[in-house]
Amino acid sequence: MDKQEWIARCSARLHAQWPTVPQEQLVEVAAEIQSEVQRQLEAPELAAIQWLRQGIPNTEAQRNVG
Repeated sequence: MDKQEWIARCSARLHAQWPTVPQEQLVEVAAEIQSEVQRQLEAPELAAIQWLRQGIPNTEAQRNVG
């Protein structure tokens, strides 16, 4: 599969999780995920799921740790 198809499939999976996020942003995130070498060999849907499992960093909690 070529890069554009990979990104399209990954962004579609991200859209399933975040239906209110603009498509352009989802494509940007999918392109970032695709650029990670270890993820290029994975199915785009699986890469999206693994990326989503990392969670969103809580910057407020990080500030309070120090």
